[in-house]
Amino acid sequence: MPIQTGLPARLTWIDDANRGEHSFLTREDRCAFFGELQASVGWGGGATNQLVANFKRTPAQIAHECTGERLRRHRARAINQVAAALRSQFTREEVELRCTFVPIPTSKQPGHPEYCDRLERSLRLAFTGYRADIRPLLRLTASTRADHSSAAGRLGYQHLLALTSIDARQLAGELRPVVVLFDDVLTSGKHYKVAKTRILEVFPGQGILGLFIARRAL
Repeated sequence: MPIQTGLPARLTWIDDANRGEHSFLTREDRCAFFGELQASVGWGGGATNQLVANFKRTPAQIAHECTGERLRRHRARAINQVAAALRSQFTREEVELRCTFVPIPTSKQPGHPEYCDRLERSLRLAFTGYRADIRPLLRLTASTRADHSSAAGRLGYQHLLALTSIDARQLAGELRPVVVLFDDVLTSGKHYKVAKTRILEVFPGQGILGLFIARRAL
């Protein structure tokens, strides 16, 4: 039985009708999303809000002695749902021949107590059994506070760009024609734009697509 994802069955493209809500995006940016996250309403915003909240559960939340096991199950279920949604959008040919999937770095470096590999894990689960090219091509040189938890002190674009680099260890093979940059929520588009900029510096002309679980609707 297919997993019920709580997400729309089809992707929606960012276009002239909604691009203005994501200040870093321009017409040259090809971005698509599954659902819409209703800002500032939490769980009351519906199924997409609930899915994203569970997907983004932190190690600290899960380590809480009273609720940790329940939250861990909720996060695992959300990762499964996101993986199912991803798998439904790509043909086997696209996965094996056309696309390199790159998770956009989260705010914490690997090894940090609050690091979570949910994006990469979702991609690998989504394309199990396929010859998928999934690479953590981008890395941060220092951990930062997550934007969603630090509205008063979010990193500026130039600061984030300075902290983001290509991981040379991931360059052993050629990229496929389209790099799919994958992230959980599209807000301003800053993280996507930084990732795209760094890739194009090394691979001019590379096809790039942004793919998001949800976009924040204003």
